[in-house]
Amino acid sequence: MKTALIYSRVSTEEQAEEGQSIETQIRICKKWAKDNDYIVAEIYKDEGKSATNLNRPALQDLLARCRDDISIDAILVQDTDRLARNTLDHLTIKAVLKKKNIKIISISQPMIDDSPEGNLIDTILASVNTFQSQLTGRKTSKVLEEKAKMGWYPGGRPPLGYMNAENPNPTSTLDKRIVVLNPEVAPYIKQMFEMYSGGNHSVKYLADWLNKKGIKSVTGGSMHPSSVDNYLNDTFYIGRFLWNGKMYQGKHEKLINEEMFNKIQEILGERNQHASRKRIHNFLLSGFVYCGDCGSRFWAEKHVKKSGLIYNQYFCSKCKTGTYVDVNKLENAVELLFQKIELSKEYTKEIMDSALAMVKDLRQNTDLENKRLTAKKNKLTGALKEVEDQRFVNKSITDEKYLSLSARYEADIKIIDDELAKLTVDKSEKIKDLDKLLRLAENIGLAYKEATPAQKRNYLTMFFEKFEVSKGKIIKYHLSKDIKELIENGSVRVTTNGLTKWD
Repeated sequence: MKTALIYSRVSTEEQAEEGQSIETQIRICKKWAKDNDYIVAEIYKDEGKSATNLNRPALQDLLARCRDDISIDAILVQDTDRLARNTLDHLTIKAVLKKKNIKIISISQPMIDDSPEGNLIDTILASVNTFQSQLTGRKTSKVLEEKAKMGWYPGGRPPLGYMNAENPNPTSTLDKRIVVLNPEVAPYIKQMFEMYSGGNHSVKYLADWLNKKGIKSVTGGSMHPSSVDNYLNDTFYIGRFLWNGKMYQGKHEKLINEEMFNKIQEILGERNQHASRKRIHNFLLSGFVYCGDCGSRFWAEKHVKKSGLIYNQYFCSKCKTGTYVDVNKLENAVELLFQKIELSKEYTKEIMDSALAMVKDLRQNTDLENKRLTAKKNKLTGALKEVEDQRFVNKSITDEKYLSLSARYEADIKIIDDELAKLTVDKSEKIKDLDKLLRLAENIGLAYKEATPAQKRNYLTMFFEKFEVSKGKIIKYHLSKDIKELIENGSVRVTTNGLTKWD
């Protein structure tokens, strides 16, 4: 007797259709095998799987078995579209099996055999299956498009903070399943937006914060800064979604308002524009300097002469000739400009008072958080001691139970120790930031001059949008939006005398 494997498949849409069930397919194939003296070695089932690609677990297992098992003579299917609805995939499977002298036997299509006529019919049926699959895909796409027009997201898994749910009041088959806020996750995502809109947190900080809160990504993994960046840019959270290249107004509940979203986009734009890229040669004014003649952004390069002399220059990426200016010369010019920025006495006092209040608030919050974490650690330490007593003194629990509980408590204690250590570091960093703020209020020019390159980038972003340069000199500067407002109310003054005299 010959040996056969049975392959059955049903897509999600076909599961409810009569005559298409997995059980029906297997029953038909088993009957044929019995009637034709075939032994069924194994049955492979792909449930809820489309035949538009070969990435199906059971099919992959079947092909692997055929590759290694020389006893297999045939693959039994109810009809060829169970294997593939794509002509290329169908012929690929057939070619793979033919190398092992294994036939594909379609029970409901007995005209298909290894004769030239049978191969022709097989190819035609595979093409028909492909066409039918394309028609189904087109129909599905149209249905999803109609759902999008109704304002309901048709894209399957929604962004983090939302989930699919049954509509309690559907109006048609299109809105039976809708997107709603996930009550367990949405509050954290909303808080993430609020934290970033304040301008005091990076995407990396927010990713770490979400991880500590136990929030997983939509795929179930840990949160990464790139994921947070995507969420902050996603219009879904303000009620709009993109589908097949078109933007739709959604009916799902907004998580944040457009005012906050737009503010976040401004912050993201500024940070991306002025981000200091990690490279071998990092130039302070990259992203701030523009050509005063054509408006293009200046580039910066390091040059080494044959003599070994090294010099760095900024230059216009478009004009090039005549635009080269020494890096130190241009950066010194900016340093002089900072010396022309003055704060009013009233505004300086306001900054000092704010810094003092921030220090008090920081100490209070740090102390409260320290007490909370310490109390939690003490509780866990007590629980760990109790487990140790139960195992080694009272011997009331098994060694396996002890190892499980002690490992969990020790891991929780380690997390708290890390949080306590970070609390100390965070406090130290914030105190340093406050110190920089005070130094800035006391003497902006001196604070900028003595600052580290990273701090100088922060000061540049705080005060300026860009500098226009022509013939090696700064001819115009553009102040940041925040500084413009402070100038208007008299808090800040910038002296422009002598700007064109810089050499």
